[in-house]
Amino acid sequence: MKWLYLICRILLGLMFVVFGANIIHPFMPTPPPPAGSPTEQFMAIMGPTGWMHHVGVFQLLGGLLVLIGGTAPLGLCILGPIIVNILIFHLVIMGGHGIGPGLVAAALEIILIYAYRSNFAGIFTYKATPTL
Repeated sequence: MKWLYLICRILLGLMFVVFGANIIHPFMPTPPPPAGSPTEQFMAIMGPTGWMHHVGVFQLLGGLLVLIGGTAPLGLCILGPIIVNILIFHLVIMGGHGIGPGLVAAALEIILIYAYRSNFAGIFTYKATPTL
């Protein structure tokens, strides 16, 4: 199981480091979305505002933290909401088209949360108290 978790950690971390860096400084060509499509409208709003650059920074940061290993739980916390947004984007705006990589990222995230479950134990309590 140790090897499975290491492979999952490397795959998830690299996925977000590469694609996060691509958002910040594009180096992989992406075709423009079809004219008049919901994807084009979404990107027309999100692109010029700089929103996607901030998302790219968080993707890069989360991916690096997952790759480092000792900081993987923090990286998983950062990447969790990003993965949810990737899945929602592909389901709602793209009608399910291209959801494969998002599902792979979600599966890797779930496996790693399970692997680091002892680090998340405090989150899943119903009797939380503040530290004084």
